[in-house]
Amino acid sequence: MAKTKRILDTFLLTIASILLVFLTAAALWQVFTRFVVGNPSVMTEEIARFSLIWIAMLGAAYGFGSDEHLSLDFVREKLKGKAYAWLRLGIDAVVLLFAVFVLVIGGGIIVSATLSEVSPIMGVSMGVVYSILPISGVFIIMYQVMNVLARKRLESREHS
Repeated sequence: MAKTKRILDTFLLTIASILLVFLTAAALWQVFTRFVVGNPSVMTEEIARFSLIWIAMLGAAYGFGSDEHLSLDFVREKLKGKAYAWLRLGIDAVVLLFAVFVLVIGGGIIVSATLSEVSPIMGVSMGVVYSILPISGVFIIMYQVMNVLARKRLESREHS
């Protein structure tokens, strides 16, 4: 399972890094064409916007994978024993429910509803842009399942 997690981590970080290069290049080109050439490129704004959306969602999935997502650490750090275990179970359940219902199912509905809409400048289907919602949802589910299994394995070793 550690190998699978490493592969997922590498994949997400590689894709996000490539998109970050596109975002940076688009922003630099936009500045250059606006202030040096005097005729701003209109395409770079959409490239930057769409890249940022994908980077944010892939970064969020990676955050869940490294178990460093936004959480109330001060509450979690004060709990011990069974209370801590119940809190972790609750957090895991909420994350999984959110990923399944909001990102995968809700995102899938948004994708199917916007497949025929195209972006005004590049002519890209907005369904393709929004497809990162269910994609990141699947990554979050995979990571969350791996995190739960790793925690269970660690707990069983501690009790042995």
